[in-house]
Amino acid sequence: MRKFETVAAIVFLLVCCNEHASLAQGRILDIYPGVDVFGPTVQSLKAGDTLVVHQGIYNETTRMSIQVQGSPAAPITITRAAGESRPVITRPSSASIQNTINIEGSTTWLTLRGLEIVGTGGGDGVTMKGTLSNITLDDLVIHDVDVGINFRSSMNNITVRRNHIYNTGADGGTGEGMYVGCNYATCIVQNSLIEQNWIHDSLPGTTQGDGIEVKVGSHSNIIRDNVIYNRAYPGILVYGTGANPVNIVEGNVIWNALEGIYAVADAVVRNNIVFNSGTGLSLYPHEQVAQMKNVTAVNNTLYKNNDGILMRWDSFAVNMILANNAIYSPTKNALNLHGSVGMFSANYVDGKSDRAMDGVAFIAGGSSTAAFVDPGHSDFWPKFGSPLIAAANEAYAPATDFNATPRFSPYDVGAYENDGLASNPGWRIATGFKEFPSPPDTIPPTVALTSPSAGSNVSGRIVVSASASDNVGVAKVEFRLDRATTLGTATSAPYSITVNTSKFADGRTHVLTAVASDAAGNTTESSPVSITVSIAVKNR
Repeated sequence: MRKFETVAAIVFLLVCCNEHASLAQGRILDIYPGVDVFGPTVQSLKAGDTLVVHQGIYNETTRMSIQVQGSPAAPITITRAAGESRPVITRPSSASIQNTINIEGSTTWLTLRGLEIVGTGGGDGVTMKGTLSNITLDDLVIHDVDVGINFRSSMNNITVRRNHIYNTGADGGTGEGMYVGCNYATCIVQNSLIEQNWIHDSLPGTTQGDGIEVKVGSHSNIIRDNVIYNRAYPGILVYGTGANPVNIVEGNVIWNALEGIYAVADAVVRNNIVFNSGTGLSLYPHEQVAQMKNVTAVNNTLYKNNDGILMRWDSFAVNMILANNAIYSPTKNALNLHGSVGMFSANYVDGKSDRAMDGVAFIAGGSSTAAFVDPGHSDFWPKFGSPLIAAANEAYAPATDFNATPRFSPYDVGAYENDGLASNPGWRIATGFKEFPSPPDTIPPTVALTSPSAGSNVSGRIVVSASASDNVGVAKVEFRLDRATTLGTATSAPYSITVNTSKFADGRTHVLTAVASDAAGNTTESSPVSITVSIAVKNR
């Protein structure tokens, strides 16, 4: 029996995949579409391996369980083939209802990148369950599933970045884009990052449909820069962390959700934009959270929500701060506070309110068209003359704004810092991923002359060479004589030119240098190398 299994395994590997030459820290394996190809190959991966998944459809008829262990020095990577369409990982309609991918056991140091994951029936896209750590889910497209990504046990250091999740709630399921943790803190997700994801649209019949739901007890997580819309439940819901550090919710944009951001306890909610939703911020109790405490909601921009702020902070709530928010709900409820108590400062308001404008905690903000460049088209940049500019309480202002741009005193109210600009220099709100412009390249290249050597006597034609490198790329290397005369330029490695020294004065000592440039215009000059031209010697 063992001999048969060994032969079968060898045949499977030969048929499904092509193994590249071994690398110092693992193999590179290529796989191609088929039935029950993806799952078994993934399960065979060892520390340091890279699995390249080629375009096509991979049908998995049995339950897929990924249980692999990489290491910090030798992680395991599963990625689509460069230059090809996304490979589709799915299950045939005839298969029993299962999650498309299960990451389980003690899996660690694993990255999934560039796959399309499609469900059948009521299974989840990716479910993680076990003692997991250091898992990265990056650039996945997940759709027509129940829950997009489900964190179903205690785990830590999970990164979920730039995934497109849509059409959740298949077969009448709960339909969360991401479900993080467990009810009543029976499992806890900690020290994890959920950023730059694009989550939208739950299917008809979905029973819930939160965009990102972080359950009670899960803590020290960052939820930032996500785009979430068309959700039948809150765009983002964070319950509370107990005695653990807070969760941070920042830089997200949400629209057309039942509630924009619902924070019960232990959360910093800053620099978010919520519009055209049932509520902008929901700040009220939940049965799973014993006490409302430690909520800081600052510098959010809330526009045209049915309730800009829906709050129920009672006298037992501790360390609750609401400051520097732009709350504009023309013809609707800007403030629905119901006698709530807390630390309130510099909130600018337009719309109906059950709290009087006192000029300190809550301030009449004028019209939205006077405050923002074009709120009707989701441009909430503070226009010149906006009452929001330089109006914040600096004690509560975050270090950066929605664009991750540093804020400077005097600080602005709302998600953006105007900084004297007439228009938004960053990403404009739209369907798709929130993008950040690449930071300017200010790092110059490095360069050194490698030939001829210092002190050489040269004659006739010689080769002048240099080594050069750059953090982005070397654009050119220019070779100079006596730091003034350009001898020639090389635009690709190896960087070298041929020079006819017979044109130089005989017996004189000259200085050679190389100047490397990158595409951003940064330059570096090499250390000089002295040479002596000896034309007469050559002619004897």
